[in-house]
Amino acid sequence: MTRRASTLWHTDQSVQAISAVTSWLNGMDRSGLVSIDCYAWWMKRTSSQRTAMPQSLFVKAVLPFAAPILLTFALVLLVGNHWPRDIAPGSGLKLAGLIATAATAFVAWRYSAAQLDEPKACKFAALLCAVTALLGWPVWSVGVLPSVNGAIVRGQSTVHMTLERTEVTHASKSRKLYYWAWLKPDQSDAVIGSGRYFISEDVYNRLEKTSPATVKVTVGQGLLGARIVLGYDQR
Repeated sequence: MTRRASTLWHTDQSVQAISAVTSWLNGMDRSGLVSIDCYAWWMKRTSSQRTAMPQSLFVKAVLPFAAPILLTFALVLLVGNHWPRDIAPGSGLKLAGLIATAATAFVAWRYSAAQLDEPKACKFAALLCAVTALLGWPVWSVGVLPSVNGAIVRGQSTVHMTLERTEVTHASKSRKLYYWAWLKPDQSDAVIGSGRYFISEDVYNRLEKTSPATVKVTVGQGLLGARIVLGYDQR
């Protein structure tokens, strides 16, 4: 092979090598662009599937918990102790509280879902309202409904009960004292059950002074069906 032929052969090989490298780089550019395009498409698809939640949703979803608290404060300010609210053991308002909880949760969900179009957002609103409503269930049962129950009292009767002992407890994070009497009905078919009864300080002092064996408890049936303690008297 002459020097001219050798030079032409090496030149041709160099051209082929350069062409191969150029083709490989072009392929890498295409694959990189394809990867970027795929990533951009995925991010766009993900962002389009992400449901935007309005800020007012979280405010409306708190209503099942906030409503009974506000009603409790309103009853304290407007009614105070004018309506008796001491529910006797064996009679409670848990079921009525659950019904009120479910009703407020449904109303709050309907109010919240009115501005939502996505099914996922509606399900999330329903779950959030259910959680906040369950937090408000005890407030309904021991805060709002006992006062409502005492708005109307009928069917008063007297139950003879055995005084087992008295008790004094401290209010949580307060120096206020609560006074209790542990009572048991003399008859098994009494309208109220045995347990710890809330009493005033005056009743507590009388019971401590005289230590009666039996106490007469006056009870009545409230508006919502729960039995209310109206008074205590020594036998």
